[in-house]
Amino acid sequence: MSNEWDEYANNWDTDPTVEKYANNAFSELLQLINIDGLSVLDFGCGTGALTKLMSPRVGNVVAIDPSTEMIKRLDKKELYNVSTISDYLSHDVIGYRPEFENKFDLIVASSVCSFLPDYESTLTLLRSLLKTDGVFVQWDWFDEDGTQGMGLSKERVERAFEANGFKNINITVPFVMNSSKGTMPVLMAVGKADNIF
Repeated sequence: MSNEWDEYANNWDTDPTVEKYANNAFSELLQLINIDGLSVLDFGCGTGALTKLMSPRVGNVVAIDPSTEMIKRLDKKELYNVSTISDYLSHDVIGYRPEFENKFDLIVASSVCSFLPDYESTLTLLRSLLKTDGVFVQWDWFDEDGTQGMGLSKERVERAFEANGFKNINITVPFVMNSSKGTMPVLMAVGKADNIF
């Protein structure tokens, strides 16, 4: 199954902004929680820039992305504790893939949620995959008033988190990326799964 992101896969790992974004996200993650030994889902993992940084510290990572070409690049990294899935996240995929038999301590989504056709519904799926007190963290382009067309506003993210029963919600803009297109702030949202949802 071809995916629109396949065409970017060849050059993804050589783009310095991809590595910088992942390093910034990883740094913020380490300030947030102790990831040692955790079971992690990397949602929208791409070629695994963030997966590769987490792998030496966590227990295991399930990395999912609909782009088969991106997943091929990640598989070539041969990370011993990473299993990959090339598919869209759905109820069906969750139901038949053994990687989803157990819930996760941590789910990360780096620069993916603002590209989803239905962010709110996907967040509901992701929430269902977290253990009690599991943590969900997303990084996306920050769109202050939700009118830029690329990115998410704090208000929209907060509404989605609240609707999905997350607690201890914290939404910040921890770093900024510089590119030829100018300065782009990055939104980081964190929520903890409540025990009953």
